[in-house]
Amino acid sequence: MSATLREAVAESVRDAVPFLVITVLWVVVMIVLYGLFLLTKPGDITYDAWVHATVFVIPAIGFLGQTLQQALSG
Repeated sequence: MSATLREAVAESVRDAVPFLVITVLWVVVMIVLYGLFLLTKPGDITYDAWVHATVFVIPAIGFLGQTLQQALSG
């Protein structure tokens, strides 16, 4: 591998690491929030699928917006 290619790969990996860390943290936080949602749910109530989906969908819109912004700026 040439030095220029090696530098390009290293730079790409360096640029990707912060985004990957943020992605992993986002997934962990969402799983924790969903777990809290399920633990605090009253036992005699059942929610439709759309209620469960909103736990992930609403924050995912912001996450996808950030992903799009990063893709367009980089």
